[in-house]
Amino acid sequence: MSTSIDGQVSRGASDFRPGCFPRIGFVREPEMNGTWWSERHLQCLWLDSRLRPQLHTTGGARIEVLDPGVWNGTAGPDFRDAVIRIAGEPRKGDVEIHIHPADWYLHGHDTDSNYDRVILHVTWFAPNAGEVHPEIPLAVLQDAVLSEKPNFSFDQIETELYPWNAHPDTDRPCRGVLGRLSPDVAGAWLESAGRARITRKANELAARMERAGSREQSFYAEIMGALGLRWNATPMRALADAVPLEELVHHADPLERYALLLGSAGLLPREASPTLPEEYLVGLWNASYRAGAMDVPEAARAWRLVGVRPSNHPRVRLAVAAVLFGTATGLLDSLLALSREDAKAWCRAADKLFRAKAEEAAVLLSPSRKAGVGLLGTGRVHAILINAVIPFFALENESAWSLATGVPGEDIGASMKEMAYRLFGGDHNSAIYSKSALRMQGLLEVWKGFCGASAQSCRSCGLVKHHLGMAHDA
Repeated sequence: MSTSIDGQVSRGASDFRPGCFPRIGFVREPEMNGTWWSERHLQCLWLDSRLRPQLHTTGGARIEVLDPGVWNGTAGPDFRDAVIRIAGEPRKGDVEIHIHPADWYLHGHDTDSNYDRVILHVTWFAPNAGEVHPEIPLAVLQDAVLSEKPNFSFDQIETELYPWNAHPDTDRPCRGVLGRLSPDVAGAWLESAGRARITRKANELAARMERAGSREQSFYAEIMGALGLRWNATPMRALADAVPLEELVHHADPLERYALLLGSAGLLPREASPTLPEEYLVGLWNASYRAGAMDVPEAARAWRLVGVRPSNHPRVRLAVAAVLFGTATGLLDSLLALSREDAKAWCRAADKLFRAKAEEAAVLLSPSRKAGVGLLGTGRVHAILINAVIPFFALENESAWSLATGVPGEDIGASMKEMAYRLFGGDHNSAIYSKSALRMQGLLEVWKGFCGASAQSCRSCGLVKHHLGMAHDA
């Protein structure tokens, strides 16, 4: 029981039931046209008025966006039923987004009747001189964006948060609801949501373990995914399948393990440079031959390499993996041996264990990369503990979730920030959640279960009514 907005006692405000959400997954679109960003980034730019610049047609006519349209997840134009004005003339129809103007023809839209209602073609790049273009108004984003926001970067756009991240014109039902509760009650509710997330992740892990048929292999894959961060978690998991733990630990030499992972990931460097001395490069390739590593260059396409911090680069993270998994059970046994009587003490000990092991990876890296590269920061260790280790422990012992209460906050991501903004309002004390990884996981669970679950979520969302026991104060 807890206190609601109007001061009355309500049921369920701190009771966030696990297992109440559908599983939500996001698949990153492939790189296109030599860029790491995709058309989806441009779709986000068009949809979100906070990102969209003032646009003009290539003929100079001003474009007013009254309604960007409905994000179309099926075949046909990217946005349906948009409402715009071009030079003051109202138009309603569909909008198509591309990187290059020529993509209209490359994608066959000129012969597809689904595109007959397109009223605006939006691209990042301008057309080349003499390039043929359909008789549809064209708006170019690049100059418009960079003139308004000279420091713009596509890293600012969390594509998996869209289309639901675009703020509606009217207030959401959840606007500031936790900010109107006492910090203790709001924090307790977030912790309950965090427990639900740990329970859900443990259940998902159980299914993956059943498919893998190995406790140790499943733990290895979980840690690999957590090492990969948001962009590279999926290829790290795929690599754990391509190089099973049993095969990896067969090699006693950590350099061979590292070379095996690099080769299978398509990340073996091929040319010497000032940052990759020839002697180091030859030693790495020799180790790959000893390990029987296959050089799989096509696998490199799966990795996000551009714009990644040095300590987060896949080559650095794979060096860490090579030393963490020197034996099949060493890391897991070491973590299980830590005392669990005090959650904070357990977290400090686990953090020390991970970071000490990670530092051993320095000898595997190019000499130029060793200096100044934090191989595994505390924030990343906290993320590994809360996202991988504790759910794994909870799978075997349900009470293990309590270890999460001792994990300080991890590095906060965009979805956490967005959810906090919605639930607490723009002017709030982030210390309510930022010092607790469990509460931050609660923010993620609410996001995944409600905001990310349906494009209609704001109109049909039961978060406030059913989970917080509150009536929205319109």
